[in-house]
Amino acid sequence: MGGSLPLAGKQILITRGQKQATGFAAEIEQLGGTPHVVPLIAFQPVHDQREEEFLRRLEMFDWVIFTSKNGVDFFFQILSERAIKPQKSLLAKFAVVGAKTEQALNKHGFHADFVPDRYTADEFVRCIQNGRFRAERALIPKGNLSKESIARALRSTGASAEEWIVYETIFPKESEEKLVSLLNHDILDVACFTSPSTVRHFMRVVEEHQLKRHLTRILFASIGPVTSKELRQYRLPVHICPGEYTMDALLEEICAFFKKEET
Repeated sequence: MGGSLPLAGKQILITRGQKQATGFAAEIEQLGGTPHVVPLIAFQPVHDQREEEFLRRLEMFDWVIFTSKNGVDFFFQILSERAIKPQKSLLAKFAVVGAKTEQALNKHGFHADFVPDRYTADEFVRCIQNGRFRAERALIPKGNLSKESIARALRSTGASAEEWIVYETIFPKESEEKLVSLLNHDILDVACFTSPSTVRHFMRVVEEHQLKRHLTRILFASIGPVTSKELRQYRLPVHICPGEYTMDALLEEICAFFKKEET
């Protein structure tokens, strides 16, 4: 028994997007578990009337602040589609909320000039409030469901902070049937959630199909406090939540949970 893999025999639901879930699913398999990738969240670009205005004024911003990997990718996608070379049009410094967002920025050929110690928007706000982060005119490319707390905090210091919605979060309807089947068969040991949207979309399916009775045997794993708060709003327990808000830390915490159960 001592040599068995930490997730041997465990059935684990991954609710993040298909592309983002690939690496996490592979790691679960390596640890002996069976991943079930059911994307409950998908993203698509937003092209609205303000796009032209923001693109015309890119040189005016002294900071561009990204709160997610998606914000980075869709921002640079828009620039690429419009044949705008960021090296020439962007004079700003870059700030990111966390490590994955920083990695995405690096892939586009830029580095982060500021990253808070803890990877949350709330920590970024604290850095603004205590003076660790200062800006005069900031651009915040973001999703339609992203919080406004960073922009509000900057404005409270007298800075200009403009939010540009570059992508929106949608529910992939094709995942509904697969999730219903998994829950009806009562095979899941763990359900992993990486954002409040994944929780909301999960519960929408559960409630529409009257599947609450199938949730009692499932362990709920959350990537961080914001997602945990959303789970609790639906009166769901949070069994697993890492101290560092990354997928690697979440997986380590899941393994540690089952190891503790065995002892």
